[in-house]
Amino acid sequence: DSIKKEYDLVKEKADVVEKEKESIMKTINEIDNKKKKTFMKTLNDLNEIFTRNFSELSIKGTVSLELEDKKEPFNAGVQILVKTGHGKYFDANSLSGGEQTLVALALIFAIQEYKPYYFYILDEVDAALDKRNSERLAELLKKHMQKGQYIIITHNDEIILNATNLYGVSMHEGISK
Repeated sequence: DSIKKEYDLVKEKADVVEKEKESIMKTINEIDNKKKKTFMKTLNDLNEIFTRNFSELSIKGTVSLELEDKKEPFNAGVQILVKTGHGKYFDANSLSGGEQTLVALALIFAIQEYKPYYFYILDEVDAALDKRNSERLAELLKKHMQKGQYIIITHNDEIILNATNLYGVSMHEGISK
């Protein structure tokens, strides 16, 4: 009888632990589903803005953010795919320096538009751009400067001409002024 009583007590505790485990697993599953849903919505919204921004900066093709593992997005990363006018797909690493800059800036501005901050510092982000792409960047900057403050370090005439305020720095005898 005492062994039966002890067995029933242990069995009852084991059942309680099993029910608690099921409840915890259910909560974890709900959190994972909510996390995945939120992530996918954010990725889709960001991708839409990213694609639009890139089309304002480049006429050579389109870009998109693609999951490396579509079924389990948290098991792998996100890659940037570039589709040229000829229908070929590339990853961003196979682009020229100027093209990579345009892709990166389109993504930075997409993030800025999706979740704005109020202050940005960009240090010679336009260094690899030619004149035409610098003009496109200046237009995109003008649009985004309405929603945030930008300090842009540049030597690029197009960016300088479109600045709202301009500060010059020069070097005299090893000292910046």
